[in-house]
Amino acid sequence: AILDATTDDQIEQRDLYDRPPSSFRPWSVGPVALLGDAVHAMMPNLGQGGCQAIEDAVVIAEELDGLTKRSQVADALRRYRDRRLVRSAAVQGLSRFASDIIIRGFDTPAKIVNLDDDDKGQRPTASSSFFEVGSLRFENFGYAGIVTRLMQPILPIFFTVQFNFLYDGYENKALDLRAGLAIAAFGILLLLLAAGAVGDLAVLLPFLDFTAIIELATALSETISSILPSFDGLF
Repeated sequence: AILDATTDDQIEQRDLYDRPPSSFRPWSVGPVALLGDAVHAMMPNLGQGGCQAIEDAVVIAEELDGLTKRSQVADALRRYRDRRLVRSAAVQGLSRFASDIIIRGFDTPAKIVNLDDDDKGQRPTASSSFFEVGSLRFENFGYAGIVTRLMQPILPIFFTVQFNFLYDGYENKALDLRAGLAIAAFGILLLLLAAGAVGDLAVLLPFLDFTAIIELATALSETISSILPSFDGLF
């Protein structure tokens, strides 16, 4: 009833925009620097836009602390960019992943139901796609449903890594690239699977910058190494 009573002029659409990591552009000119969404706008799904702005401010304060001359400010702001580029790029990628890839690329997991054992008599929902062969019912056996089922054991690992990376004492320091490359490869695999699921390579556009991929890999490497101590032995 509410939808029927709502007129077109009462409906507002607020588009959300992010941007690729500023890998090759400066974040500062002389004594003036950008921070927050001005330099690394990201999707809101992880609630990290304001958090990353605060981290920017902390790093700027650390770099400016102890300076004795105005002429030192420009170099301090360049160091701020170098320290923040990796983490902000990683969070941008994770936010886009949560916003677009998961929502569009994954679906209700595929499953096979033995009708003879289905003593509850439950039927698939009206939104489910299914077909029956003999006593078996195949539900959600499209590309997205199958991919989602295959990824179910792996996604919790990815989300654990993501959570620890976002909230477990990151210090904006240089990280191990080797372990990061492995998590980057896993992330690229997820992206390719999701792109196939939605039939739209546009979901990959924010990630096609190779430098951004390496930055994301680097930023996640410390967390991977701490969660999987034997990981480095694979290299």
